[in-house]
Amino acid sequence: MTDTNSNSETHDIHTITYGSRIDTDAQTMVDGMIELFNDLCDMALSRVYNRTRALDGGFDFNALRSEEISRFKITWVISLAELMFFSMQNQPRIDHLRDTFYDEMSFEATERTLNTFVSTALTLIQETIRADKDFVDNEVFNITTANHPESGDAPRNRGLGPKLAHMILENTFRKNPVLQPVYEEIQKVVELEFNNAYGHCSIACSKFNIV
Repeated sequence: MTDTNSNSETHDIHTITYGSRIDTDAQTMVDGMIELFNDLCDMALSRVYNRTRALDGGFDFNALRSEEISRFKITWVISLAELMFFSMQNQPRIDHLRDTFYDEMSFEATERTLNTFVSTALTLIQETIRADKDFVDNEVFNITTANHPESGDAPRNRGLGPKLAHMILENTFRKNPVLQPVYEEIQKVVELEFNNAYGHCSIACSKFNIV
């Protein structure tokens, strides 16, 4: 759109229509993805911490070990990234975006001395996503199927969301003896937070074109 003022000067005015897609480069996209994924991860971890109030002695900041938190964060971020990459397959520069993302993750893993863990987690996450036909064929992420017989009206979920949430948790906190009394509660929290994160990230990432 052009606008001519009294001095006959022409100005180009670029506007963004609400709801339209936004052009961005791979590095900027990756920076934004990692920041968003980490923020949502920190929110999930804060709610996991809240569950430690049920332990003997009450709220315990030391119940989660630093190495476990690192593994949780990296697995969480990779899981969300691979889900986003799956949904962004129509992006012409998706391979460049993925390479840029894992360059950043490689640096993060080196800082945390978790390179081998990242490689193993990536392979397992990719295999889990590809094996879930409900998600791959129909984009079904989570389904509430029935109630737990032993708990009355608590919903039981199935689908890729619960699978990945379970994987994130099993690879981080399963062997922590301090958390065992509240492990089932933590599992519910992680599943719920991961489902929410997937929803928020899907909406956010769908608004960008990688150029």
